[in-house]
Amino acid sequence: MLNSTVVGRVDINPELMILQVKPDAGVPSFHPGQYVALGLTGAHPRYDGAPDEAEIPAADKLIKRAYSIGSSPMVGDYFEFYIAIVPNGALTSRLATIKPGDRIFSQPKVTGTFTLEGIPEAHNLVLVSTGTGLAPFMSMVRTPSTWTAGRRITVVHGVRYPQDFAYAEELSSYVAARDGFTYLPIASRAPESFAGRKGRVQALFEKREIELNPATDHVFLCGNPAMIDDLERDLTTKLGYTVHSKKAPGHLHVEKYW
Repeated sequence: MLNSTVVGRVDINPELMILQVKPDAGVPSFHPGQYVALGLTGAHPRYDGAPDEAEIPAADKLIKRAYSIGSSPMVGDYFEFYIAIVPNGALTSRLATIKPGDRIFSQPKVTGTFTLEGIPEAHNLVLVSTGTGLAPFMSMVRTPSTWTAGRRITVVHGVRYPQDFAYAEELSSYVAARDGFTYLPIASRAPESFAGRKGRVQALFEKREIELNPATDHVFLCGNPAMIDDLERDLTTKLGYTVHSKKAPGHLHVEKYW
């Protein structure tokens, strides 16, 4: 049942972690933006102080949840996941205790359509996330084929507090190393002393800090449903964006993260 091994863990803060998981059968091929299910059994311990469960799962029950892959397909040794610990989450209250060397389940099949497939190489990418919704965009920017000639890439990461930022150092390094790359971190509940951007992700669009051309700029939204609903409404009604689907391709790509 448990077919993978945890090979790495980085704690961003007590509520956020980066987990690296190596499947026994190896990492299958996938496209940046796709996801895979992780799981633990009901017998796995929860973190100290976790709220009582309304319904205690059977010891042999596999508790599974889907997580976007944060690593590039070019990394063949492991999957990487960016995970928020939800106190009453059946799985994450157990994931909170996991450590390198522990066994875990990972779904052999990778799935999802929130990818760059079909986007012309000359078109730009505006990758907008809140919280752990950043994960699929990390997979994209870590993959060489994303960086096509002349393409501009913007990554927006909205969090509540500055200590919630993950991957900031890596994303800042792309600003220095890559032409046409922009990184816009923003914290909605930052203290007055915080020198960075303060407010909601939506403010970056309202204040025109991000200028869009719906003919050439593909916008990807991943994270908080409220953020997605606001931007989907504004981009479709005010700028003429069309939500992408397989049957009706558009330039606005949506992945509601919870």
